[in-house]
Amino acid sequence: MYTRRALLFGRPPLIEEDGNPLSSESGAAAIEYGLIASLIAIVLAASMTRLGNRQRRNYNCVKRAMRGKQANKFCKKRGA
Repeated sequence: MYTRRALLFGRPPLIEEDGNPLSSESGAAAIEYGLIASLIAIVLAASMTRLGNRQRRNYNCVKRAMRGKQANKFCKKRGA
């Protein structure tokens, strides 16, 4: 028979149907989700760093052109 608390809040997540808290796999799933999230964060950080470096170089090309200086190798390759 379910109590009011069990009906409102559900059963505790660590206790499975057989009542053995050691047979639960929710901790393993949480670790897997954590690993996936960390890999996504690493990929995002690397791509944002690369994108930021490229944007900085593009702005430097524009700055050099506005000051009337000669374009460097990167600017010439980009057509600026």
